[in-house]
Amino acid sequence: MSTNQPLLNKKIAVLLENEFIPEEIETYKTRFAQYGAEVHLMSRLWGNASLTFYSDPDGKPELPQAETVSIDFQNVRLDDYAAVIMAANYTSCRLRYFEPPKDAQGKSLPVNPTQTRTSPAVQFFAHAMQKPNIVKGALCHGLWILTPVPELLANRRVICHEVVLADIYNAGAIYTPSDSGIVIDRDLVTGYSKAEAAKLVDAIRDQIMLLEREALTAPNRASSPSTSSSLVLPLPEHIERQRRILVLLSEKGYWGEELVGPLETFDAAGYEVEFATPTGKRPIAITVSMQADFIDPPLARAVTTEQMAEKVAILDDPTTEQGQRLNHPRDLSQWLPERPYWSAPQFVRRLEAYYQQLEDFYSRELSRYDALLIVGGSGPIVDLANNQRAHDLLLGFYKAGKPIAAECNGIACLAFARDIADRKSILWGKRVTGHCLEFDYHDGIGFMKARGEFDDFNMGAIPYPIEYILRDATGPEGAFIGNFGKHTSVVVDYPFITGRSTSDGYLTGQKLVEVLETSLRRWGWEDNRPESDWTQANQTALPHAAGTLLAGKSR
Repeated sequence: MSTNQPLLNKKIAVLLENEFIPEEIETYKTRFAQYGAEVHLMSRLWGNASLTFYSDPDGKPELPQAETVSIDFQNVRLDDYAAVIMAANYTSCRLRYFEPPKDAQGKSLPVNPTQTRTSPAVQFFAHAMQKPNIVKGALCHGLWILTPVPELLANRRVICHEVVLADIYNAGAIYTPSDSGIVIDRDLVTGYSKAEAAKLVDAIRDQIMLLEREALTAPNRASSPSTSSSLVLPLPEHIERQRRILVLLSEKGYWGEELVGPLETFDAAGYEVEFATPTGKRPIAITVSMQADFIDPPLARAVTTEQMAEKVAILDDPTTEQGQRLNHPRDLSQWLPERPYWSAPQFVRRLEAYYQQLEDFYSRELSRYDALLIVGGSGPIVDLANNQRAHDLLLGFYKAGKPIAAECNGIACLAFARDIADRKSILWGKRVTGHCLEFDYHDGIGFMKARGEFDDFNMGAIPYPIEYILRDATGPEGAFIGNFGKHTSVVVDYPFITGRSTSDGYLTGQKLVEVLETSLRRWGWEDNRPESDWTQANQTALPHAAGTLLAGKSR
């Protein structure tokens, strides 16, 4: 295939009717031809060998242009086409016409909304939508062709002209503004107006080539993990690769030592570390976590050494070698799908699409990671604790049986992570540590606005005491272990590794490494019984009392 004609021998179908836009159609014919493709104009011909359709130029109805069409889309083989485009303007509205039903005497019967699906053009484009190997394109008003079958638009990212926006939204599509005027959602390419015709052609060209490359390299779909109904990922018996940890950080302020401690531990173990934040912004260290003279109000003493303050400042600086590691984190908002509102248009279809996208994410991405760490600080209170995408990330690791570590306020994210089917915390029946009441501020919970700059907003006291949340989340068969008065508090109850606060960063990282390398399954809570008795112990209610950690006791 020539690089100048990457679409050589490809066929492109363009549906049109009266009131088409001449410049748009001309762009399709000439630009696709430059790439080697053959454009077939088609419409509903009503039994005629051909029909001539007329444009309606803006402000010049006396000067229409014409296109004669001799292909009826009802007579073509859809799989012969690499792309199907719905022309802009009111062509899609006209092509949605359907014949009202008649009774036995030929009298017209009342119509109902479901009959709009019977339009031949609607059915043709709907069939194309059901074929992911065919690229679909639509400009301006073009998506009107799909509103009779809203389940095919549900949860698809699109752009369109404002006059169509309400219809597209009510069909369940996700309107996505774009500076380029073009939005690509895999095999669906949409554009804002006729001005984007050339860019639409180029985007469709790129998607055709992408889908072809993927088809050549994709494994047998029948054995693909994404087709499995299970969210538990089958892992190879032996993995010959460097271990990789995913670290989830707040954009509103993380506590420096709670990242530095685990990060240095992972680096020493030879692990690869990747970072993620709620919207892909660079995480910011809380200013006081890099100040050795800061006096922590609950403890009435300094909690950061001069050496640690220096390490945090270096990591917080985007120009240093260490700091550059945080410059381009994963974006949860783009990486994982958003669960629809219960009241969303086309909720059932959106929920189906959400679950499929989530399963695809688990199958495609989670096998890359050995464990997850959520770093604490005040920031997670705002953008992680009740972040649905963060919860879904956690549920993926949890259902795959992979270790999950969390520190300080980041542990609240574990408490709130629940499958919406049973709404029970993944911490139910587990032993965890966390910020005990004695560590909570009476006032002064603040968040970062920019590097080195606090937001004007002071939350005052913590809005949810972590201790109470964890006591409720672990249930009567689990336990919250606060260890107030002890310098460190880390608890391992597989798959969870929880660290109470600032001083537990290094120990949390060390215990996660031990979980991965030595199969450590519990540590930091009193239980000397044999492994065979441990399952039974998990079924016995234990008192929710702080201070049960036996220093150094592990299994």
